[in-house]
Amino acid sequence: MKKVALSLDSSLKEIFTYEESRAVFDKFLPGMRTMAESQPATLGFSVRKIIQFSGGAIPDEAADALDAALCALELYSAEPEMSDTPLTPDGAEVVPEPPRDAIYPGKVWRDTNGRRIQAHGGALYYDDGVYYWYGENKDHTDGKCPVWTWGMRAYRSTDLCNWEDLGLFIQPDLTDKDAPLYPTSRADRPHIVKCAYTGKYVCWIKHCGDNACFTVLQADKFLGPYEIVKAHYRPFGCEVGDFDIAVCGDTAYLYMDANHNGQLTMRLTRDFLEAEEKICWQYEGLHAPFSREAPAVFEHGGKWYMLTSGMTGYVPNKSDSAVSDAPDRPFVSIGDPHADDASHASFNSQISQVFKVPGKRDLYIALADRWVPDYPVDAKLADLLERCTAQRFDPEHYKATSEEMQTMMQSPMLTSANTSRANYVWLPITFEEGKPKIHWRDSWKLSDFE
Repeated sequence: MKKVALSLDSSLKEIFTYEESRAVFDKFLPGMRTMAESQPATLGFSVRKIIQFSGGAIPDEAADALDAALCALELYSAEPEMSDTPLTPDGAEVVPEPPRDAIYPGKVWRDTNGRRIQAHGGALYYDDGVYYWYGENKDHTDGKCPVWTWGMRAYRSTDLCNWEDLGLFIQPDLTDKDAPLYPTSRADRPHIVKCAYTGKYVCWIKHCGDNACFTVLQADKFLGPYEIVKAHYRPFGCEVGDFDIAVCGDTAYLYMDANHNGQLTMRLTRDFLEAEEKICWQYEGLHAPFSREAPAVFEHGGKWYMLTSGMTGYVPNKSDSAVSDAPDRPFVSIGDPHADDASHASFNSQISQVFKVPGKRDLYIALADRWVPDYPVDAKLADLLERCTAQRFDPEHYKATSEEMQTMMQSPMLTSANTSRANYVWLPITFEEGKPKIHWRDSWKLSDFE
């Protein structure tokens, strides 16, 4: 049995689990549990977040009294073994399919065994005629259990269409609850680069939420085994958000959402294992949903580009592109790269990497996740979500009705989304007057490009 500690920072789902805490909640916030349970997406929110969204409707005195009462509870629960956590239905499903001859953005993509590909927030790596696709393994993440990521999975292909599952190349730690790779540690967005100086493959993994840090690993081979070199690492003390790593010559640069206050460019050490210098900032001083995350940095035609998303969790939003003369110079915004995007939400996706295809003259692919395929965003909903989010930070310029706020509260949340069924949106990038542009295609082939 383990002691359960509850407070305003606990999720509604945790508090509603126990009879005693439900009674305390109902005493101080009568009627709110019924409202929350009618909107399942809100159950992943902490009470503190709910209070912030209430816009002063919940008095500070009631909040403080609720916090004290929750903290005073003596609760214990049986703790199941993490190893007993089952696959989600989508993670377990096997649907054999014939080989593919094209890429179909937004459609369910299965490996050669018929299982959904689980390489979310991922990237491609090319070596000696073989493509490797790797990312977060979400086959245990249903939005109900606390599992965030069940290790990192890799796939192999020679045509970018048909992918062989290579298994978990970075395993979860199922025994140590404080370990960086424990399934609830919120590890995501792995990036692997090869260091010419050491000959090692270096993998950086980010932890979101309260941890807001990196785990850095290295290996002698791309598929490992990987060993942790740094854990709980915050470059220059900065809280870590989404990131990318780009290599120019023998130098690697880290681009990171730092303290949710902007994108910070840093130079890595010669062995690529830590940041040694802060270089410059871009996108400073913005608030959600306009603050930038999910940077994807690449070079084209002597210029460097950065694609980013806004900040609305798993719900998609508008992307932005920025350009620089060098990887260590500030990036300047040049607008949304998604052309004729009626959704105003990056074709309902979030980019994780831009990959230049070897052997093609000018083919760059924007790899993106469609995290919540069952929650399509159109222009009207995108505008509503933008105003509802921005109103918290700038109520003078952004207005939303209580009904619109309720609509936003019903949207998928980070802790309640079933990401085991997330899909992928891979689209080629063209360049028009020096600007990257992404046009929608229902399907496309490598042979479409020289």
